Amino acid sequence: MTKDPNHGGERRSGEARLWTRQNGGNRRNADPASLSVGLRRMAGLIVLLPAILLWFAGVAVAASVPVEPLRLGPSTANATLAGHFARLIDPDRKLDLAAILQADADGRMEPREDFRGAGQTRDIHWYRFDLMREPGAPADWLLEMGEAYIDHLDLFIPKSTAAGRPQDPAAYRLVRLGDFVPFSQRPMKTRLHVLPLTLPEGKPVSLYLRIDSISAIRLSARMWAPAAYVGHQTTDLLFQGLFLGVLGILVLGYVALGLLLRDGALLAYTGYVATVFCYYLFANGIAAALLPDLPGWFMNMMVGSTGFLGFAAALTMWVHILDLRTRAPWLHRCYQGLALLVLLMLPSTVSPLYALTNPVVTVSALIVVVIALVLTARMAWLNPGDLSPRFYLASTLVSLAGLTMAQLILRGVLPADFLIADPYQVASMLAVLVLGVGLALRIGRLQSERLRAREESAFATKRAEEQRSFVAMLSHEFRTPLASIDSAVQMIELSGAVESSSVLTRLQRIRSTTHKMAELVDLFLSADALDQGALALKPEPVELGQLMDEVLGGLAGTEAEERLELSIEAPGLPLFVDPPFLGVAIGNLVQNALRYSPPDTPVRVTAGDGGDGIVIRVADQGSGMSQEEVERIGSIYFRASSSRGTKGSGLGLYMTQKIVAAHGGTLSVQSVRDEGSVFTIRLPVAGGQAPSAGRLAAQ
Repeated sequence: MTKDPNHGGERRSGEARLWTRQNGGNRRNADPASLSVGLRRMAGLIVLLPAILLWFAGVAVAASVPVEPLRLGPSTANATLAGHFARLIDPDRKLDLAAILQADADGRMEPREDFRGAGQTRDIHWYRFDLMREPGAPADWLLEMGEAYIDHLDLFIPKSTAAGRPQDPAAYRLVRLGDFVPFSQRPMKTRLHVLPLTLPEGKPVSLYLRIDSISAIRLSARMWAPAAYVGHQTTDLLFQGLFLGVLGILVLGYVALGLLLRDGALLAYTGYVATVFCYYLFANGIAAALLPDLPGWFMNMMVGSTGFLGFAAALTMWVHILDLRTRAPWLHRCYQGLALLVLLMLPSTVSPLYALTNPVVTVSALIVVVIALVLTARMAWLNPGDLSPRFYLASTLVSLAGLTMAQLILRGVLPADFLIADPYQVASMLAVLVLGVGLALRIGRLQSERLRAREESAFATKRAEEQRSFVAMLSHEFRTPLASIDSAVQMIELSGAVESSSVLTRLQRIRSTTHKMAELVDLFLSADALDQGALALKPEPVELGQLMDEVLGGLAGTEAEERLELSIEAPGLPLFVDPPFLGVAIGNLVQNALRYSPPDTPVRVTAGDGGDGIVIRVADQGSGMSQEEVERIGSIYFRASSSRGTKGSGLGLYMTQKIVAAHGGTLSVQSVRDEGSVFTIRLPVAGGQAPSAGRLAAQ
């Protein structure tokens, strides 16, 4: 017995279905593999079913449902063409009017109920508008199409008033519109693209429109009675003028205030408002009327680049408002990198790449607005007493709503005439005003904080002056008892009443300690005077060799003299300095080198002409310092880790740096751990800038 190869599978399938019904659909007894395959097929059918239904519905509509023409009656003032047009998309950019007429005759143009945006696309969009003037209606009408920034709008109008749709391309005349058409050559001088039409009575008329644009395609079309259009233009231009006027006033006012206060957030906000002003000036077609015959590529550049620049300015504004440099450095770096990337994308605004770069910037802007929303909400939560974060939050919410709705309209998710023509224009106006109030509150708060800080600083300065005067007076008063102690000890020594060597040693220790305390008092007073600019230098001419002899003469006959290696290249070089104070500076360096280096190592002191001034170097072979410690050299009371176990106050190098700076010179340090340090003083020659009594006050 043989099986029919064509029907065996169907027979087996029927038997399987019968067996399943007889067994109550018991899946546990069914073949798992067969069930899996069946489930996958069923799932695929469920997924494909809506698409199949939509395809059949689309074919049925295209083939059987004609487009109802827009009827223009005697009482019609204006009417949208939504629901009265059909569309065909040409992704290959190859179809001409003849091909479109044939496609329309074949039923391949898709009827549409509403206008939907297509975003940035290089596809060619063809539209057929169907109109009919009813008996008694006026013959003259105006066809208005937008948006203003669409590049090319080529409208084909039948030359004859006969009914029907001529199939011969020669039966149509071409009218070119779009922002690539010079303003002076447009049929009507309006911000949108308007064309006067004379329609036959009682006969349907079909118009064909070809759209090609680097800028986003978001078409809407409406028929107007001339009288009604005049009133509409008045209202429309009033709104656009009010919108741009408010933005212009904000830009002028805030740029002056931002420069006056030197506030980065306010200046960035002003830049953002300026880009919004420029964007809508060109995107809404106002610039074409004010600056006629601008080339189309320039219009595209201004629309695209001001949008990109506005995003970069918004990034900078949020960096300042949210203080990301301090609170979130990583986010600050991300914003900086994103702003740089946006600036690098500017040339794409006049090329087909704009279809790729604009969505990237748009998505980035949405992400940044969401981040700003979260951060401003957190700021408002953490600072309930500060009202400005609440205005930031409200402004961000308005911007997010407007931007989201505008993008949904632009990308075709919502109709092009949904609620209002451009929700982001209205949202940006509200957001700018609300954000401006928040920034005004922020400025007021910052000004109050600055005033309070200035008052606190003045109070602290006064207290510091009082304390400094008290310490200086107290330090000065120390000299009298110290001098009395030293004189008493000296009299005891001279009287000869003390003969014990141990007692004499103690007396010498008392005198030595007294002298050390007196030196510390003098050092403290000198350091304080240098720090406050209260000690004036008394410069005089002196030769380099003479200065070095006076500085190092006190070491003659001591062990330190044996360790010194002195080299003076040009002893006769002239200097114009204060010898006592400069001697203190050089002496501090030499004493430190002797104190902080091993006793069996030399200390090299060199002095000579450095080419652009006089150079004095003191080099030792001590423990050296780390780079962090080198950077802190000259700080008051700072002592390096290598100085532990060695007496010192941390004022020597501080005084040295102040004295050298007061002479118009510099002090630099080169040090390597465990190898030693080199301190270098560079001073101007006598013919250069001489130090003055007032120089210290500027240090």
